Amino acid sequence: MVDLENKKIGFQVVCRGETHTFTPEQVTAAYLKKVKVYFEKANMNSKEIVIAVPTYATNSERQAYLDACEIAGIKCVRLINESTATALTYGFFRKGDLNAEKARIVTFVDFGHSKLTVTFASFLPGKMKIIGTHSDKNMGARQIDFLLTDLLGGNFEKKYGCDPRTNTRARLRLLDSIEKMRKLLTGNKEADISCESLLEDEDLKQHFTREELEELIGPFMERFTKCLKDSLEKTGVNLPDIDFVELVGEATRIPCCIEVIKDIFGKEPSRTLNSTDCISRGCALQAAMLSPNYQVAGFEVEENNQQPISISYKFKGTEKVVTKELFKVGTSFPSTKSITFEKK
Repeated sequence: MVDLENKKIGFQVVCRGETHTFTPEQVTAAYLKKVKVYFEKANMNSKEIVIAVPTYATNSERQAYLDACEIAGIKCVRLINESTATALTYGFFRKGDLNAEKARIVTFVDFGHSKLTVTFASFLPGKMKIIGTHSDKNMGARQIDFLLTDLLGGNFEKKYGCDPRTNTRARLRLLDSIEKMRKLLTGNKEADISCESLLEDEDLKQHFTREELEELIGPFMERFTKCLKDSLEKTGVNLPDIDFVELVGEATRIPCCIEVIKDIFGKEPSRTLNSTDCISRGCALQAAMLSPNYQVAGFEVEENNQQPISISYKFKGTEKVVTKELFKVGTSFPSTKSITFEKK
């Protein structure tokens, strides 16, 4: 990664001896073009798309997604929060199960490769409301992989005098083996890491038990526990009011994570959603609702604002800047507000 003149980051790639620098928007646009090709092969020639973004994405990051769509020649008709897309998938197909008298409150714990998001949503027949969300955007299963990479890479260097952590190819191979081992330990009590000719023709082999792994990731689990507790405190949801806890994301299969979720929420978590495609299903539902080509049963979505929205202005000939907060954090939207300017 390199710094660009506009104070943003760029990706520097050497291809066929030539150095190229790409912005994240250009890389995302290339990905979106590829997605469009797959749709065209299925005889779906729409140039419109709904994209899910992380709940904590800032305004400039959301704008970057829209810029990427423009570069790719695709129209983004809606940016939807990932947590909202997940909740939409849950609520839309459960209309018959919901009670019109009492709202069902569901907690969604989305713990994947790179982030943890806890979302609280209430459901009535034909309607859902996001009560609140809380995220740790730098906490995911990859942090466990990085921790083990440092441990095993350090041991390898002491034993053979060469460090696989500083060699890009060796590090990626090591990370891949660690990920496979971590996934095996979710269902088994023992697993092996094996990398033949990892660096300078030396092999890496190590045996791990689930207990050893849980002991190593103790500090990580403390942070995981804190994030879950903070989500309850931030959103103000009372534990007795929660009806169900839904798990989303492959990292929620780690046994010690499941135990922490049980202890904090006091409920046996369920896994009725498909972890790998619940967000894209939510996007597809939102796209169908917005498209005139499909008839979709009415379903009202009430979002929760994660960032305050303010307006700043100054009158001509004055230097004093007036700032007014129009929408506070936690405000439901879509919503409308009007302000009046009185001036000579």
